Amino acid sequence: MGRLEKISEKVISLGGDFYITFDQPERFYLTRFNSSFGVALVGKENIYITDRRYLERALKEVREFKVVEWKGWEEFLELLKGKNLIVDPSRLNLSTYEKLKRKCNLIKEESFLKEFRSVKDQEEVALITRAVQIAELSLKSVLHLLKPGITEAEFRRELLSAFFKLGGEGEAFPTIVASGKNSAIPHHQTGQREVKEGDLVIVDFGTAYKGYVSDITRTFFVGRVSQEAVKIYEAVKEAQETGIRELSAGKSAREVELKVREKLREKGYEEFFVHSLGHGIGVEVHEYPTLSKRSKEVLRKGNVITVEPGVYIPELGGVRIEDDCLITDEGCFKLSHLELDPFL
Repeated sequence: MGRLEKISEKVISLGGDFYITFDQPERFYLTRFNSSFGVALVGKENIYITDRRYLERALKEVREFKVVEWKGWEEFLELLKGKNLIVDPSRLNLSTYEKLKRKCNLIKEESFLKEFRSVKDQEEVALITRAVQIAELSLKSVLHLLKPGITEAEFRRELLSAFFKLGGEGEAFPTIVASGKNSAIPHHQTGQREVKEGDLVIVDFGTAYKGYVSDITRTFFVGRVSQEAVKIYEAVKEAQETGIRELSAGKSAREVELKVREKLREKGYEEFFVHSLGHGIGVEVHEYPTLSKRSKEVLRKGNVITVEPGVYIPELGGVRIEDDCLITDEGCFKLSHLELDPFL
């Protein structure tokens, strides 16, 4: 049974006529069609509605959906009058929700597509793998530029250019280049600081390929750094390897993070690990499942997740190492294989 059939089955089991979404990532996931506007309905039949800007292309490219032209809210609501619509409140703005509520019966289901999107099929894994390969080749092609004098923004620009040159679709998210003390800020906004001798530099990067993304992080030493910085790097690397070894279908996501925290605690760095261990990736850079100490999820075969422990010490700097992994019955398969010497 294909994923649209499975989704339709769930819609009907919940008493719905359709699951409805205006959300761009969800629309792309369902239709493989990228546009700034559209409505996807999956249920007793599959309907994709879009305006004239995209209609001709949608008629040619959208498979398994009846393609209909958008002619305004009045006609749209008349089409759905009296229908039972399943909606995900987190993917629907209030104005749209109120319009639908006037004519339709709404059934609220939080994160309705979560269970489907979190498990990738072979095609999705292949697209993510290609996005990973392009990102890795891109970093390797520009790494020689990461030296004293270049600014964070300049290096980010060179990396972004390499994504396009090598077949990517630009940044999967705003690339982070964090140098010196900035590396102690987990989500630093790349700026105009010049890289200096003795800096730790975190590069958190990823590209998209045919709508699917990669998300990788590497940390580098520019010239001579302190022994403490080297110790932190080794601790983070060991913690990440522990986390990857713990991954397998059926394993508690929470337990995986706790094992990594235990490893960092042994080294004296747990208090400086201030974010969760990882997250799913797919058509968005943050999907289910989440590897965190609050997670109640169990890993499933076909999940593609990041494993990204980090240690961030103010005034000294930070280290983060991140790889993308496919969950299997036996454990996991690393999709990212970028082995680089941290010493530049």
